[in-house]
Amino acid sequence: MDFLPLFHNLKGRQVLVVGGGEVAVRKVRLVHEASALVTVVAKEFCPDLLEMARVDQKSGHNAINLITAPYDHSHMVDLAPIVLVIAATNDRKLNHLVSEHAQASNILANVVDDPAFSTVIFPSIVDRSPIQIAISSGGDAPVLVRLLRTQLEGLIPAGTSHLAALAGRFRETVKAKFSSGLDRKAFWEKVFSGTVAEQAYANNIAEAERLLSESLENHDKIETGEVYLVGTGPGDPDLLTFKALRLMQQADIVFYDQGVSAAVLNLVRRDAGRVYVGRAKSKHPVTEENIIQKMITSAAQGNRVVHLLCGDPLTFDQGNQEIETLMEHNISLHVVPGITTPVGYVGVPTTDKRNDSDINV
Repeated sequence: MDFLPLFHNLKGRQVLVVGGGEVAVRKVRLVHEASALVTVVAKEFCPDLLEMARVDQKSGHNAINLITAPYDHSHMVDLAPIVLVIAATNDRKLNHLVSEHAQASNILANVVDDPAFSTVIFPSIVDRSPIQIAISSGGDAPVLVRLLRTQLEGLIPAGTSHLAALAGRFRETVKAKFSSGLDRKAFWEKVFSGTVAEQAYANNIAEAERLLSESLENHDKIETGEVYLVGTGPGDPDLLTFKALRLMQQADIVFYDQGVSAAVLNLVRRDAGRVYVGRAKSKHPVTEENIIQKMITSAAQGNRVVHLLCGDPLTFDQGNQEIETLMEHNISLHVVPGITTPVGYVGVPTTDKRNDSDINV
C-alpha cells in the first residue's frame, strides 16, 4: 500500500496554497469546503479564485486570504501552525521547493500531479456527507479512478446523506435501547435496507423519522415486510435502473417471471430465495391470485419481497392487479419502472411523428 487512506479534519486549521491558477482553484475549493483557513500565495490570481475570495469575505467567513507576492519560505513561517501545504503552480522546480520546505517542517505536503514529491495526495471523492468515499490510484491511473467514481456516483443514492444524518440523530437513542452490540447491528441493518431508508432516499425525512421511532418502540415485534414490483426491461442488465439493482441486492425473496433474463437474475442477492412464477401456456399455469397470495404471505413474515417483471410493471394488467390487491391488504408497496421491451430492443420513440408504415419493427 503506497498511501494510507485517512480523512483529515481541517476545520479551523491553516492551509497554505502556492499558486493562483485553475489548478489551485480546485484545491482551494476542496479545503475550503472542509472548513479550513486557506492562505493562497501567488504573483497573480485567476478570476475564479478572486471571486471565491470575494464571496467568502462578503459572507463574513474570511476563510480565504490572498497574498499577491512570489512565494517565499517566510510565508510558511509566518502562517504557523500550518497543517497542510499545497503546491499548485506551473513551475515544477518551485513546487518541489515548496514541498521540501513543508517536509523540513514536518508539514503535510501535496504537489499537484506529482505524487513522488508529495506526502499526501488528493483522492477522487464521492460525497454524500457525512458519507464520503475516497478513490485513488496513487497517481498511476487517474482516468480509471474517474470512471470508478462515476460508477459509484450512480450506485449510491443521493439521499444517502439524509439517511446517514438521520442515523446520527438516532445513534444515542438506539445505543440506549440495545445493550448488545449485535442487537444494534441487526437493528441498523434492517433500518438501512428497509422502508426507513427508502423514505430517506426520497427526502421524506419526517416520515423516515416516524418510521424509525416506530421501529424502536416495536423492535421486539415481527414487522410486516415490503413488496417491490421491479421492471427489468428487455433483459439487458445495463438497462436496469440503479434503484432496481439496489432492491434486488436487498431482497429476502424474489419472484420472477418467464421473461426475466438469466443475466438480470444473476444480479439478485446470492442468499435470497427465488421463486419462478412463469406462466407458459404449454405448462401448468400459475394463477395471478396464487402469486399475489405468496407475496402477501412472505411480506407478512417480515421479508423484503421483489417481483421481477419483464419490461415495465404497469405495462400489463398483471402489475395493476398486484398493486390493487397488495394495497387492500395494507402491504407496503413500491413500484420501480422499467424500460418497455419494444423501446429497449428497437429504440423507437413512443411518440414518433412518422407514419406507422415508416417504422419497421
